[in-house]
Amino acid sequence: MKILAAALLLSLPVAAQMEMPPGTTSAVPQEQAAPSASQATLAKAEDAIANAKYADAVTLLTPLATESQANARVFYDLGFAQDALNHDAEAAAAYAKSIALKNDDAGAHVSLGLLYARMGETAKAEDQLRSATKIESAEKDLLARAWRALAEIDLKSNPTMARNDLLSALKYTPETPDDAATAAEIAEAMGDDAAAEQAYSHAFSLNPASVDVAMGYARALTQQKKFAQADQVLTSAHAQHPGNHALMAERASEQLLQGKPETALPALQSLHADEPENVAVAMLLARAYSAAGAPEKAEPIYTALLKTSPDDVTLMSEAADTLIRLRRSPEAEPLLQKAVSQSDKFPSKAALAQAAGELAFAASSNKDAVTVLKALAIREPLAPSSPPFTFLAATAHDTLHHTKQAADAYRQFLSQSGGKYPDQEWQAQQRLQILTRTTK
Repeated sequence: MKILAAALLLSLPVAAQMEMPPGTTSAVPQEQAAPSASQATLAKAEDAIANAKYADAVTLLTPLATESQANARVFYDLGFAQDALNHDAEAAAAYAKSIALKNDDAGAHVSLGLLYARMGETAKAEDQLRSATKIESAEKDLLARAWRALAEIDLKSNPTMARNDLLSALKYTPETPDDAATAAEIAEAMGDDAAAEQAYSHAFSLNPASVDVAMGYARALTQQKKFAQADQVLTSAHAQHPGNHALMAERASEQLLQGKPETALPALQSLHADEPENVAVAMLLARAYSAAGAPEKAEPIYTALLKTSPDDVTLMSEAADTLIRLRRSPEAEPLLQKAVSQSDKFPSKAALAQAAGELAFAASSNKDAVTVLKALAIREPLAPSSPPFTFLAATAHDTLHHTKQAADAYRQFLSQSGGKYPDQEWQAQQRLQILTRTTK
């Protein structure tokens, strides 16, 4: 769901849902005073806005929007018309002037906040929207709109605050299907899998035709390992939206998570042919090829992606994994070293641990014992110990003549392996005999 999609839909200045700002009718009764020339022009401009003739409104209002103009309504209307024409800078300047003249106009604060959000000016958007929520005289609908927009803004960076924002909105107006979808996204962002499943189920019941909700619901079900139900949700959505690329990609992604790369491949191949520039689809296809045992088909895709995104740590890690599968460890090691050196860019600790583990294996193949130990040191606090990595540590210490550390690691490996790695166990036993004699 795109950020502020619901809030922006409520605020888009189209004739079918026109909401003129408070005070857009003349404060001077017609029977008491004849309208001045500027009042007549303002009335014509507002009539043009009501009929979606925004360019005409701008033409009428611009001469009135002078430095000496004290009527905040003129600037609000001008901002509204410019906003409708997607003249962002001009609209922002007009809204700001309106607020400077009438700071307690919640509608102006909300409109400017939504405009800033659309422009990607998140901090400015939040400042305007929170200002609107503090205006006691504001209408309930405006307050609810401000709180909903804040929930969308806070969703990615602070889901707990987003939840509180949404609860504040619901104090003023009833829940909408978009609210239910936002609540589900918040639960998902908070990492509460059970709550996310429940929230998406509710959102799906309110809006079963929503592609975004269906995809979120399927993700939540997959996280709970309810694969059959996830398939049912996506199948139902696909029946309503045949050929929808987002749904096809989500379904293929879920199939990959379920360990069914062969099932995912046909759809991903079709999507990639239709959208060769779609990076997300290309990455999914490369993953599917690699997981299906065809790393030679994945490698050229990763190579092409790295040319456009050379600093993407996830991309580097996956490309290196493919190179390792192709027994091209000398090419994989520098990629993994570059990725691991940017540890703060990994999406999770688990992803960093996996990349560090791959680096250890690549370095071991390249007989780079020093890098093996450095990689394992990065992995150690992030993931549990396992026999393969313990064996890598033992052989690296052995290569560097760290006799005691090597012997200890070989013993630890033998205690972990349980007969699952017979070749390595034999090697460990042989090396232990030699190392023990050396230390006596």
